Amino acid sequence: MVDRGVFDPVEHLSGMAFASHLLDLDFSGQRVLELGTGCGLLAFVASRRGGHVVATDVDPRAAECAIGNLVGTGIDVRIGDLFDPVNGEMFDTLIVNPPYEVGRARRPTLRSPDVLERLSIEWSSVAKELLIAFPTDSIDILRDCGIDAPLVNRIGTQARELGVFRQR
Repeated sequence: MVDRGVFDPVEHLSGMAFASHLLDLDFSGQRVLELGTGCGLLAFVASRRGGHVVATDVDPRAAECAIGNLVGTGIDVRIGDLFDPVNGEMFDTLIVNPPYEVGRARRPTLRSPDVLERLSIEWSSVAKELLIAFPTDSIDILRDCGIDAPLVNRIGTQARELGVFRQR
């Protein structure tokens, strides 16, 4: 279920595409952090693939939606900005499908002007590995923000080709 105003992985396609990539991975025994969980789809997939997952979102409505969707899964959902909710914790893998709307966003939480810069600076202090989804036609945006992760998968969607990038 996706509450009104929460990122919908079906409507935006990138969430479903990224989830399909995660289904092929093994997170057995790993601590996994998902930033910007929205409805909780990616956290759920990582959990189903064996991960011990913490999912965060800055939007309380999104976190509440995820909590409702993830009841009984053991996934720990927290509210807060980027790495604030996991201060002092370490994870094996960080999963993020960041906001990348072009132009005026429908809601401020769907488009953060500095999330990629902050992510590039701070991710390695909380995780050993970064898995990030981003449109392949906008890879320069990632590079300009300091995220220089190699492309590991291309996933076609009806809108734009999604790239999955992995940095260790």
